[in-house]
Amino acid sequence: MDKVGLYDNYHKGRKLQKRVIGVKNFTYRNIIEVLNVNGNYESVLDIGSGVGTIDFYLASKGKKVTGLEIAGEAVEIAKDSARIMGLSVNAKFIRGDILNWKEDIKYDLVICSEVLEHLKDDNKALLRIFQLLKKNGLVLITVPSINAPLYRLGIAKEFDKKVGHLRRYEFNEIASLIKENKFKIIRTKKTEGLIRNFLFMFKIGDFPIRVANRSPFVSDILTYIDNIFIKLFGESNIIILCKKV
Repeated sequence: MDKVGLYDNYHKGRKLQKRVIGVKNFTYRNIIEVLNVNGNYESVLDIGSGVGTIDFYLASKGKKVTGLEIAGEAVEIAKDSARIMGLSVNAKFIRGDILNWKEDIKYDLVICSEVLEHLKDDNKALLRIFQLLKKNGLVLITVPSINAPLYRLGIAKEFDKKVGHLRRYEFNEIASLIKENKFKIIRTKKTEGLIRNFLFMFKIGDFPIRVANRSPFVSDILTYIDNIFIKLFGESNIIILCKKV
């Protein structure tokens, strides 16, 4: 199966979104926390936007968001969801690949979450992001960590293959790559401990995740416990916020 087919298949059957997520949404709370602390931006490009969940959150806060997604299935779902929630003015979705996208609009913020590990040329992607940012613009990057407990145990290898991961990153490795592309790192966060990583990796985690996404209390409890597991066993994900300098 080619790359486009893989991601179309991944999003097949995804439901339309009918409400904007809250800040304690279990799936996105770590990203939202970083975005809200550094909220001085208006225009946003979300690379690998999927079905648009984080984009709807930002659009509901008045941000002008463009979602760029390679999977046509996801783009259509995102467009329909935007119409349902009345966010089509602020949230636009385009099918495209960042490495071949010819747009030259400049953005205040670029989100590149769980994307670089899918690309053969991650360096080229960072160069393209640099070109698409305004001066002093921000880029939020998240990547899977090679330090993930389930990966070190050999349990995550089949999952990585299934979702199209070409690599995982050691923290210093991704930090060096970012700096080589003329970005200044302004914030880092190691996230996703053993519990959270297990829930997202295996089908059995679907129900607990749905409950945690709807219940701030459950989200808080799971996050508290998961943060303890990060200290004990290491992180499965890395978040880095950078500035174009």
